[in-house]
Amino acid sequence: MADLAQVSLGTASRALAGRGRVSEATRTRVREAAASLSFSPHTAASNFRKSRAGSVGLWLPPQVRFMDYYMNFTFGLSEALGEDEVSLSLIPHSLRPDSVDRLHVDGFVMSDVVAGDPLARAILESGKPVITSELVPDGMPAPTGSVVTDQAAAMRESLDRLHRAGASSIVLLAPDIAQSWVDAARAGAAAWARDASVRLEVITLAEVPTAAGIHTLIARVLSTNEDVDAIVCAVDGIAVGVLTALHDLGVAVPDRVQLVSHVDSAAMPVVLPPIAAVDLRPREAGMLTGRMLLAELDGGLGQDERVQTLALEFHERASLRPVAAEA
Repeated sequence: MADLAQVSLGTASRALAGRGRVSEATRTRVREAAASLSFSPHTAASNFRKSRAGSVGLWLPPQVRFMDYYMNFTFGLSEALGEDEVSLSLIPHSLRPDSVDRLHVDGFVMSDVVAGDPLARAILESGKPVITSELVPDGMPAPTGSVVTDQAAAMRESLDRLHRAGASSIVLLAPDIAQSWVDAARAGAAAWARDASVRLEVITLAEVPTAAGIHTLIARVLSTNEDVDAIVCAVDGIAVGVLTALHDLGVAVPDRVQLVSHVDSAAMPVVLPPIAAVDLRPREAGMLTGRMLLAELDGGLGQDERVQTLALEFHERASLRPVAAEA
């Protein structure tokens, strides 16, 4: 029936049950296909579905604190699950890996899996459906499906925009954590610097520094290399602190140093000057992972639905110098 209607099993199930986000045209097509095959929902299967836990577990990386990205990701995921009346349970990092099998959830969503994390590994090996935001690092068990973004391309776009406005010595502040998106962004930056023959210094941060720590860091960066004329912040939550430190040090943005955040947030457009940023679209990522998991629980994702790409967006703002018009 799903094949006849040209939809996935999950979409067919939601269309027949009148649940979730299914367009009226798709719902009509599914019902017509069901009628042509004299198909009706199986009572036992329906009862089995109702016996599910009705809850999904969410794993987030350790030490995310109140990072804007993960807050919005969680909101998007909760919204998607709410369309199917499924609740969301946050998995505490204090949970013992051998306790994962006792969690009363139907499946899991994981964002930015950390290589070697024992709890993350236990979830991926639980036998329950797992949808991840971004690919899992090498050496970790494969999930059921993933939402992916092109972090390398996004980083190259930011660096290229800085270079076109005259940047010739760029500093990248990157998180020191083994996640696939970090590896991809750093690889993209290294490849761009090599191809463009532009000096790029990568500084890794083990944790999000305090305001005083950011001030000390930026002062050291500028005193060590007076030619630095652009900074890219790939650590969520530090771009505003970097801007403040530059102001305190008497460094004009963007005239002396241009600034880009690799993680957009509500604060970026309201500071002076507004900070150019990559919109990682966390709310949309959360919604898409949730809908993929619901589709898997409702009958299974198609093979071509197991990896879905989310496009990123670059927001030009006044922390960048204008690009000179070509003659």
